[in-house]
Amino acid sequence: MARPLSANNPYAVPAAEAKVEERVAFLRKVAGLTFVGLMISGATSLATAGLIAVLSEIMMSRPVSLVLMLGGIFGARMIGGSMVRSETPATQYAGFAIGTMLQGVAMGYIILTALMFSASVLGNPLILLVEAIGLVGLTMFGMTVYLLTGPKNLSMVGGFLSAVSLPMMVLMVVTFVFPSLFGGFMGLLLNMVFVGISAAGLLYSLNQVMHEMSTKHVVPAAYFITLGILTLLWNVITLLMRLQRR
Repeated sequence: MARPLSANNPYAVPAAEAKVEERVAFLRKVAGLTFVGLMISGATSLATAGLIAVLSEIMMSRPVSLVLMLGGIFGARMIGGSMVRSETPATQYAGFAIGTMLQGVAMGYIILTALMFSASVLGNPLILLVEAIGLVGLTMFGMTVYLLTGPKNLSMVGGFLSAVSLPMMVLMVVTFVFPSLFGGFMGLLLNMVFVGISAAGLLYSLNQVMHEMSTKHVVPAAYFITLGILTLLWNVITLLMRLQRR
């Protein structure tokens, strides 16, 4: 989940100032670039997963995996997030590429684990991953339909997300690397909370992009939504694996 967009940020613009045609064209560009971002992260995560499988003795050690996952997540948010906020298009696109690749590095661990878990428990390495992607896709569709009815006042949600987003990211990685610290019912409950928070973050970002952000800022909009989708996917995958273990 990217740092929540603020209604007072430089990208915000009153909805009345943007013509309907401009807003529709803007959203199409955002959707297209978001798809590109997901493809970049997906390709990077698969490459990382393959490297982990080959160099498992090194890359699966807890210190290394902790550093790579936390480094990827915080790099995507700090480096990529800062660059896409630039007013220079070249810097924006560079930040978009760097950030989505860094997020893909972090996702490589959860993707490999999901593939291995699904192969051993469900008999097919793709079942769990396909289920998670399907659930996230349905969630996105439902959110989009809901927000098409008009802008929502989610200012309180934005303030809450600003306070909990970074601690949640750390806990996501820690619970993955040290599953024994949060096992049983408490681990399941915590994971369900993570899914709820990441879904709220994605809804908030979608609301800002669809109704508040300036139509000039395609790259930041696509970047925030891309990270929101990937964060939700991470937590849905983790939740599905926990449910299968019960």
